This record gives sequence, structure tokens and C-alpha cells, in this order.
Amino acid sequence: MNFAFKTIHEFNDYFKDEATCYQAFEQIRWEGVPVCPHCGSLKTPYKVKARGKFKDIPSYRCAERQCDLPFTVRTKSIFEGSKVELRKWFLAAYELSTDKKGISSVELATRIGTSQKTAWFINHRLRAMLKETEPTLLKDVTQVDEAYVGGKNKNRHADKKYSHAQGRSNKGKTMVFGARGLTGQVKTQVVPDADRATLFPIIEKWIDKNSIMVSDEWTAYHTLHENYFHVKVNHNE
Repeated sequence: MNFAFKTIHEFNDYFKDEATCYQAFEQIRWEGVPVCPHCGSLKTPYKVKARGKFKDIPSYRCAERQCDLPFTVRTKSIFEGSKVELRKWFLAAYELSTDKKGISSVELATRIGTSQKTAWFINHRLRAMLKETEPTLLKDVTQVDEAYVGGKNKNRHADKKYSHAQGRSNKGKTMVFGARGLTGQVKTQVVPDADRATLFPIIEKWIDKNSIMVSDEWTAYHTLHENYFHVKVNHNE
């Protein structure tokens, strides 16, 4: 299927309504044969009545008894959960990919007929989709550390303040674990705690085994030497 439109008029003539957009996306994603995005079943799904805002779109329910979940071609895609018409998503993708100088969210909103906030969201989600999806491991020298993110208690709104907070209290803050490569590449993730069982699976997912690992003397890092060349930094010194 060729979508090499030369003008916006050709685009609008082809994607004239939502039904056409859904048919095109089903062809791109499934080659026209619906596949359950929940369990991956190729068994022909049941056709069901559409739910929610979009009433005239192809909707299905998995034919596998163990699954039996409803879905559309949007399910588990960047369009899932969006109340914006698929045609506007496609139009945004067309505008972003053909404009040589880039488009602000304000201009994009005008072109596709949404609010600026919605256009900003669509812009960022489309750009995130276009990024390299294969995970890149941090290599060479990699630093790891955890931090608590959140403002000082005295600066919080009255209904969000907590009592008995002294000094560098971590109460009411969010813990974030991060790793930084030698070239400045950074990976971060919100974590429930800084225990070894929490941090090590993330480290193994992010960092090449041949890296030199640099950390402070937090106890969770004490066994890093088993898989990496580990350098501990004593901050007191």
C-alpha cells in the first residue's frame, strides 16, 4: 500500500473518513487479517459492537476462550486511549513528516483541528514512536546512583505538607534510579526502593557487562564486582 501523497489535497481525498483510516491501519498492522493484540492469537475474532466515542469503527473480541478480550486496531498502539480521531493522527503524521522547518504545537493544532495541548501530545507521541526502539546498552564507564525527587516541605501547598519533616527527609518524595554513560547518555526509572533486588535487574537491562561501573558505597552495589569491573567512590573523601 503506497501512501506517498504529493499534496495535502491527495491526502484528504484518500483519508476522507474514519472508516478508511481504520481499514488502512488494519492493512498496515495486520495485513488486513485481525490478530489479537492481547494474546497474539491468529484465530478469527468475533466482530462486536463498537464501544466508547467511536461508534462506527471495526471492533473485535478474541476468539480464544482463555483471552476473550475486546480490541480494535488501536489497541496496544500509540493511538490506544486517545479520544482524537484516527484521521487527525494521520494528518498530524503527514504534516510533521512533510514540513521541512518543523511545526510548533500551536501551528499543528490549527492544521489538524485540535487544541494546542492535544497537538503537543500527538507531536511528542509520534516523535517517540519514530525513535530507535531497540535498547542501546550503556558502555565503557557508567555511573549509577539513586535520588529522591520532590520539593522542600516548606514550599509545598498547605494540603500537601507533611509533619515532622526535618533536614533531608525523603518523606513525600519519589525515588529515581539513574545511569549515565561516558558520552552523556542517561537512563532513568522510578523505583519503589534502592534494594539490590530492585536495582540489579535494571542495571543488567541497561548496562553492558564489559563496562566499568562507578557507584557510591551504598550497600546495594556491594556485589556489582561479580558482573562488572566495579569502582566505589567514597563521597566523604
